[in-house]
Parts: sequence; structure tokens; C-alpha cells
Amino acid sequence: MSSVQETRIKKVKKQKAPKRQPTQGGQMTFFEHLVELRNRLIATVIIVVVASAGSFFFQKELISVFKDLAPRADVLTNYVITDPFAISLKLSLYSGLLLSSPFIVYQIMAFLAPALEPETHPGQEGYEEEVRLLKSVRRSVWIFIPFVIISFVAGILFAYYLVLPPALRFLNSFNSDEVKNLIGFKDFVTFTSKIMFWSGLTFELPIFMFLLAKIRIVTWRRMAKWWRFAIVISFVAGAVISPTPDPFNQTLVAVPVFGLYWLGVLLARFA
Repeated sequence: MSSVQETRIKKVKKQKAPKRQPTQGGQMTFFEHLVELRNRLIATVIIVVVASAGSFFFQKELISVFKDLAPRADVLTNYVITDPFAISLKLSLYSGLLLSSPFIVYQIMAFLAPALEPETHPGQEGYEEEVRLLKSVRRSVWIFIPFVIISFVAGILFAYYLVLPPALRFLNSFNSDEVKNLIGFKDFVTFTSKIMFWSGLTFELPIFMFLLAKIRIVTWRRMAKWWRFAIVISFVAGAVISPTPDPFNQTLVAVPVFGLYWLGVLLARFA
């Protein structure tokens, strides 16, 4: 073979587009994804059951946590003979979910991680930038897992110590001269748990805003311009989380929510 032909063959090889390397997510079939989802769900259920079973041994302490919220201990009662056992099971499950939440968040992130793969091929324009962005997003997601848990617990504590006590005092004293309040403890636990759950979810707002800025859906400057809408949403959240129509209690919730919004803007600034 002449040197001219060898040179032509080398040029043709150089002009061939590089093949895209199969990603972890691309190597898995739909059935394999279902199998992975099943395995992660089984592992999650096992951890929740174990944590809930362990929490059942501390049922008296868990019940005391909710009894301390009551305006007066003598207003709490059980209407059905099975309520004490049902309440213990419910509180054990709530506690088990809370204790298992780091593992649950990890399983969700691990299952979704293969989806964070570049859509462009190696050698195409923007491929390197996309790879860097996705690596940064993955790193941020894993770093923020502990903060997701901490924020949720902070929201629960905020509702427990600041929102629920004045709200429950208001509700218990409303028309108390005409009607004596007898509160079913099972309903009381369900009512207060829902408020603490939504409060904990609201405290995830800064992390959610950071991730939106990280994946370039919205910029921090655009978020800052939406501060008027944030005020309205904060008072809507205050009306949802606060169990009373009292403006003071709603404002007590709305102000921290608005502060969380600006914390999210600050975090998005460094995304």
C-alpha cells in the first residue's frame, strides 16, 4: 500500500464521529429499572418497619410529646376502646418514617441518579459544559441530602414550639364559656401531625430554589424580582399551615416563610 493511500485512510478515520459511550442509565432496560425500583422499595419498607418497631417501645414518650401540646390535659379523651393502641401504632409509624428519612432520601436519589446523564455525544458542541454541569448537580444533590433532613426537622420544631401552642390556646378558648371542649386524642394527633408535616415541607423551600437555579431553570435575579408574589404565597402558606383564622398566627407563619424565600434566593445566587 502506497503512502498516499495510507494518508487517505488516516484522514477518513479522523473524520468519523466518535461513538457515544453507553451510560449507566442507557445500559438498563425498562424491566431492569423496575427490578431496581422493586429492590429499593423493599429495602425502604424493611428499614421503615424496623424503625417503627423500635419506636413502639418508646410509645409513652411519643404520646407525652403530643399531650404537652394540649392547652389542658383534661380536655383529651378517647372515644373508642381501640384508640390507645391505634394512636401508639400511628405515632410509631410517624417516628419510624422520620428516623428512616435519610435512608429514604438516599434511595430516591440513587434511583434517579442515572437520569443525570448528558444528552449530547462526546465531541459535540456543548458536551464538555453539559458534563461539568451534571457533575456539579450530582455533587450538590448528595451534599444537600443532610440539609433536606435538617430543614424538615426544623420545620417540625417551628410548628411544635411556635405555631401550635398559641393556635391551640385560641381554639380551645373560643366560645369556651358556652361549650366545654372534649378533644379526641386520636383526632388531636392527626390534626397536629398534619400541621407539623406541612411546616416541615415548607422549610425545604430554600433547597428547592437552589436546585432550580443549579439546573438553570430559573436565575436568582428572576427569583428576586418575584418578591411580591412571594409575599402573597407566604400568607397563603400561613393560612394553610396555621390552624386558626387569627391574623396574628397566620403572620407568625408567613414572616418566616418569606424569610425562607430570601434564603433560597441567597443560595441560588451561589448555585
